[in-house]
Amino acid sequence: MAETAENDRNATEGAAYRWALRASVISLGVLAIAGAVVAGAMRGGAGMWGALAGVGLATIAALVTQGAMVMGYRRAPHVFASIVGGAWLAKMVVIVVGMLALSRVDGVDRPSFGVVAFLGIVVTLGIDIVAVRKARIPYVISSSDSEDS
Repeated sequence: MAETAENDRNATEGAAYRWALRASVISLGVLAIAGAVVAGAMRGGAGMWGALAGVGLATIAALVTQGAMVMGYRRAPHVFASIVGGAWLAKMVVIVVGMLALSRVDGVDRPSFGVVAFLGIVVTLGIDIVAVRKARIPYVISSSDSEDS
């Protein structure tokens, strides 16, 4: 009985994380096209490149964490936290190094980069919140579900 409940919870949690990954890829693809067109029309070629760089940053920020969640949700909580935390740390290093390198590139419009990166991160954060709510992850396990009973 407890094993069935665990399998049901894992299935619901996994489906929510996979939905978040798909929704983020689609929303970032739409943002890449719309951002490049709008920024390109308003700021020229540098605006288009800035928007695409902003989407790249948002993609790294979103998909690395979501991928780690998909990979680790069936593991023990401490292993899951280690996978997600390690992925977060690695992506922060990549983002900082990438932004330092991007600051030396002349053909990138910084306002376009900032606006599109901000929009992408906010949209994917909203998707993450919806996914966690859909997953219905329990904060505690009732004594009837524990293996000790």
